[in-house]
Amino acid sequence: MKANLYIELPADPGGTLRLARWREGEIETVQPTRAGAYSRTRAVAFAPALGVAKFRVSLAAKSESEARKIALYAIEDDLAQPVEDVHLTLGPKVRNEGARDVYVVDKVLMRAWTEALSALNLSHATIIPESSLNLADATIYDFGDRLLLSRDGTTVVADTAWPEEAIHELISACGLGGARRTAATALATLATLHSTSPGIPLNGAEVDASRRAAGKGFGRWLFAGVLALAAAGLWLASVWFETRSLQHATARNEITARAAYLFQFPGAPEPADLSAEVRRLSAGLAGAPPTSFRTLSAALYGALTDSPSIRLVSLTYADNEAALRARMQFANRAEEAAFRSRLEAKGLLVETELLGETPLAIDVNFIVRAAP
Repeated sequence: MKANLYIELPADPGGTLRLARWREGEIETVQPTRAGAYSRTRAVAFAPALGVAKFRVSLAAKSESEARKIALYAIEDDLAQPVEDVHLTLGPKVRNEGARDVYVVDKVLMRAWTEALSALNLSHATIIPESSLNLADATIYDFGDRLLLSRDGTTVVADTAWPEEAIHELISACGLGGARRTAATALATLATLHSTSPGIPLNGAEVDASRRAAGKGFGRWLFAGVLALAAAGLWLASVWFETRSLQHATARNEITARAAYLFQFPGAPEPADLSAEVRRLSAGLAGAPPTSFRTLSAALYGALTDSPSIRLVSLTYADNEAALRARMQFANRAEEAAFRSRLEAKGLLVETELLGETPLAIDVNFIVRAAP
């Protein structure tokens, strides 16, 4: 279905919006100052591929919330900023396929778009990433500031400000070396594509908030209340399952820790208090090499507190690196930071790697070495 008004969003927060509408079968430019007259019409805003990254990620998840978390961690290394600073939208599930499209945009840019639309009385406009539209296969669209490359259902963008050699290599890598560039007006092309392929709404938090604020009537509030109760029930159920999972993980971790202890301290009886026993056996090692397993493990166990929320998952030592690796679980980041501070206070060099995080615990890998 055609919209009455189309908007091309800029690729940077300070850019200018371009507006157009269909008139007698042709696309006609609309001046932004006149946009207020179309505040009640169907409006679609296209987000340029230069501002929205698109990924294809395998997601084996039981819920959309879990799928979003998995997607964020899957693409974290490919982002040039922390995952907390991006807005993520999942593409629809495809039957018999485990992979889904993932669209990512900087939150600052997303906020700039929604604020610019609101200033023109267009806060109701749906924001669609242009890379989610179905482009003709094996084509190159030249929109002036960017090239859209389409191959086998995959869309790749190239900034025309890049060196020509870099663009040529990208085109070759996409298997489009023999394709001809088609110069086109972005709004006219995207509006035509949208009429047959609606694309994937980004549904930013700011857009959702403005739509919720516009809803009136008891029916809407009742529906929202039912959703809230359902969400609360689902959250309590998820907390219960996560708590049971952590309890089972705790038992497994205790077994793993004891096995590591017996391996590193052969002949020693299995202790009732693992931490206290390691500190006792390591107390007389003042003359041992500063990078030995016993010295480093003694320091690590000495930094443990009686908090039941701190768990030792695994413990390994690499002679070639003279480094002790310990996978730990903490209730929160503050507890993890305090543990690291206690190790560093002993004069040790400490590196950390976040392995995972849930509402109930964080999983961190510690690499401990003696100071040079």
